Order: sequence, then structure tokens, then C-alpha cells
Amino acid sequence: MLRYTWGLVVLFLLPSCQQSLEDIKETRLILGTVVTFTVAGVPEEVALDAITQAAAVMQGVENTFTTHGDIPNTVKIFNQAKAGEPVHLLGAVDNLLQQSISYWKQTQGAFDPTLGDLNKRWGFSGDKAPAVPLTKIEVQQSLARSGVAAIHRISPQTWVKDKVGIKLDFGAIAKGLAIDKGVEKMQQLGIQHAIINAGGDMRILGNHNSQPWRIAIRHPRREDALGWLDISADTSIVTSGDYERFFMYQGKRYHHIINPKTGFPAEQSMSVTVQAPTAMQADVLSTGLFILGFEKGLPLVESMPDVEAIWVDSHKLVHMSSGIKSKFHLLKDKKDE
Repeated sequence: MLRYTWGLVVLFLLPSCQQSLEDIKETRLILGTVVTFTVAGVPEEVALDAITQAAAVMQGVENTFTTHGDIPNTVKIFNQAKAGEPVHLLGAVDNLLQQSISYWKQTQGAFDPTLGDLNKRWGFSGDKAPAVPLTKIEVQQSLARSGVAAIHRISPQTWVKDKVGIKLDFGAIAKGLAIDKGVEKMQQLGIQHAIINAGGDMRILGNHNSQPWRIAIRHPRREDALGWLDISADTSIVTSGDYERFFMYQGKRYHHIINPKTGFPAEQSMSVTVQAPTAMQADVLSTGLFILGFEKGLPLVESMPDVEAIWVDSHKLVHMSSGIKSKFHLLKDKKDE
């Protein structure tokens, strides 16, 4: 059976005790997903103007980092370059690539920005859903065209690759960056209470009609909630799940979160939710911690200030970092459908 969903919202905004009549909501299609903007506490015209400007900023981030479509950018130039050919990257790309390498080190290689060839061959971001997994030989061929150690910054904003076929893919970090930039624009325009939700990647500002924003986290094997968090702060919540983009083949689930070490979908987790100060950090860590799994990932989370995580492992068991246990309201378990 093939099941394939695009832009699935993995976090749900639940109403707080008092529903504000001042909420303004708009949706846009950006970054390959449905982005929902929710603004509270300001007149409609102010909210709509802020949403329009934030959406434009986010679209700019997509244009800068996308590897799809016809819009030219320096990511595509680097991906098409020959081995040893210097490529001058746009400043924003140069900066994000350096940050990506730092996250690669921090996550013990679980987050890898050089998997462009492998991700393309799996096809989860294509126009047509994949239906058959790659063979081991195909995976090994693509893994040979990846590796952070094979790209080098030889001067400011200038990079080279050592091996033919290495392609950058910022899919697990650029969406978070876009959300942060959108929120930054809203804050510049005076917005104090809002949520930007890009297919389940959220940045949350302020509160909701003097009540916490109540954010529910989806159960990875049901259409209802695993539990919820009450949020009244500038923070981000991102969930990575094996149910977002996947297909079934001979009774096995193949999903879009690829383990850079094996080249196949990671098997340690069903979902991981991360709370972190920025959407970019939460975006990266939700992918990295999904791949690492609870046992390897927990020490990393506990070592990072203001970062928390919730895992649903491959056996459907729920694990939490120490700082989120008192905040997360786990709903009573139901029989899986």
C-alpha cells in the first residue's frame, strides 16, 4: 500500500480556554508546504500586512536555498560544479553551510547537508511519490557522492568539492531558517503574539489572549494527539515523523528521514519533537535526534541549554528529556488503529 502526504501538519493548535476573536489567520504555499500564519492582539490590517511581509521574506529564503525549480541560486551552481572548481556562494548560503557543518559535528553526523544526490534518488521531494526502495548498490553509489569531509571553504564564501557528484541539500534546516526570518520580520513590524506553522515546524511568540498557546503533538500512528504543551514564550517546536512522507513496500515503511551512515530511512524512531530557541535549531535537531534515537540523542539534548525533546521510539514507547517532563501533557494511550 502506498501512502504519501505532502506538507502534513504534525502539530495542531488547540484552542485555549478563551478563544480570541482577534486572531487573524492566513495560509501560503511556501517551502513545499502549507504555511499557516496566526496573529493575535492587533487590528486585521496590521496583521495582514505583517503576514504578507513575513511570507515574502520566507519565499526569499526558499529561493536562496532550493534545489528544485528554475530559479537560479548559488546552491545549484555548487551542486553542478566539477570537483576542484571553486564556487563563490551567496553570503547567506556560505553562513548556513558553515552552521550546517557545526550541526553535523554536534549530531555525530546524523544531520548531513551533503546528501543531495541520495535524497534526490530516494525521490521523497519529487513530484511523484516513490513506490520501490533503492537497492543497496544504488545507495552505496550515492553515499560515495556525499560527505562533509569532501567539501572545503578555501576563502570567504568560496567552496570546493573533492568528489564528483556531491550535492548540497538544506531541506532539514532551511525551513526552520525561513520561519525564523519570517518571525523576525513580524517582530520588526510590532507583532508580539503570533505563530508561524510551516507544515508542523513552529515558531511561537507571546501568548494567546493572555492564555498560553496550546500546542498538541500528533501521535505518529493515529490522526489524534499524543499530548500537548502550553507555551507562553518565544520558542520553537518542530516534529519530525516517519508518517510525513513515506510509502509501504512489502510490509515495510520507507520514509524521508535518511540515515547518512546507512543511506536508508532511519529506524530508531517514529517521531521526535524538539523545543528550542529557534526554528532552525529545532528543525536540525529533530532530524538528527530522530536518526540518533533516544539513547544516543538524550545526552546531546541534556547538554544543550533551552533544548528539550520527546521521542516516540520504534516500539511506540514515549521518552522525554528531563526539562520537558513537567510541561508535556501525555494523553492516555488508546489502542492503535
